[in-house]
Amino acid sequence: MQIVFVGGSTGQGGSPRLYRDELSGDFIVQGYLVTDPSDLAQMKIPDGESVVRVPRSLFDYLPKDDADGVA
Repeated sequence: MQIVFVGGSTGQGGSPRLYRDELSGDFIVQGYLVTDPSDLAQMKIPDGESVVRVPRSLFDYLPKDDADGVA
């Protein structure tokens, strides 16, 4: 992986933040861990995965230049 920072509104490395793996083109999200049992019960999360909550404002950082998301 070659991870690059795309954007975030908090500074100091806090959440939320958006990164991109330049080799695969995948986006990586840093957000707030969802731990509420009633929220988690509504989703089927496989072992080895976790869920993070991300404010809608973070998606302002997604590139809009290409259909595949590559700026």
